[in-house]
Amino acid sequence: AVMGNEYLSLVRLFLEDAPKHVQALEAAATAADMSKLVAPAHTLKSAAANLGAMALSAAAKRIELGARQGVLPRPAVAVAVLESEFRRASAALNALLK
Repeated sequence: AVMGNEYLSLVRLFLEDAPKHVQALEAAATAADMSKLVAPAHTLKSAAANLGAMALSAAAKRIELGARQGVLPRPAVAVAVLESEFRRASAALNALLK
């Protein structure tokens, strides 16, 4: 409510930009490249939190911290959880735009 129409602009930008980061996470998880998980997870964590998508933010935070510390035992599973939360958040955010 504080941001007014600016919030909806941020929602649109998130919905346009976030899939690229999700795809980057998928590729990094498939390649088991921990270093390439950090940046897209960090970006999603912050952007999701700013929009109130806290479950998505938490899933991204888990990936980011695990990858930074080298203790993310099953990156593909963590990314699958994030993708599920992304679908839920996207549906809720798209509903705001209607």
